[in-house]
Amino acid sequence: MPKIKVNGTGIYYQVNGNGHPFVFIHPGGLESSSWHYQVAFFSKRYQVITYDIRGHGRSEVPEGSYSFGDCVEDLHQLLDHLAIQRIYLAGLSMGGNIALSFTLHYPERVDALILAGSNSGPMIETTRKRSEEIVAELMRSKGTDAAMKYRKAHEASVARPDLTNRLSEIRRPVLIIVGDRDRAAPRYLSEEMHRGIADSRLVVLPNCGHRCHQEQPDTFNSIVSDFLQTVEAV
Repeated sequence: MPKIKVNGTGIYYQVNGNGHPFVFIHPGGLESSSWHYQVAFFSKRYQVITYDIRGHGRSEVPEGSYSFGDCVEDLHQLLDHLAIQRIYLAGLSMGGNIALSFTLHYPERVDALILAGSNSGPMIETTRKRSEEIVAELMRSKGTDAAMKYRKAHEASVARPDLTNRLSEIRRPVLIIVGDRDRAAPRYLSEEMHRGIADSRLVVLPNCGHRCHQEQPDTFNSIVSDFLQTVEAV
């Protein structure tokens, strides 16, 4: 299984298919395998890159705490290692926050951006409290290592910068997807991003919660595919 040391941490990744590079970044608490519906679908047309965010899945867990900026730089160095210059970039929840920050830091590397269940601002209070409850649940059910692994990711996500005032800097086509039943990143947060990004499209999925890529994979894939075909037709 491919793993590369980037930014001081071993990062697990996979590459499938051929074509324009398309990177998917998973939510916090999950891992890259959660994109399996998308890998199977999009690798028929694109070179799909998935990876485990540091502290998740088969990537290494740093001994100390790590910052949200470290997560962004991990992607930057992974792309350099793969000699990939320009990408389509999709992320959900924490993965969407990383994707948004990466786009603002390295706009020349991103040709189109897909944000699902994401938030450009601080973590909302209900989500923060739920994450703390998960840490306690993990401590009881799986022990200290699992709880601290999740806590490090939670703390990095909580400390992420508020990018809401920078949304107008984005000059790439952006697709924003949100489930109408998403409680972790409610619809109004996606609407705020949509208003802030000039070239953006907002799609609200009915009867869908936070993990829309898993709950409604066919619909998710179709919407993203149609969006990219529009981007490529310009």
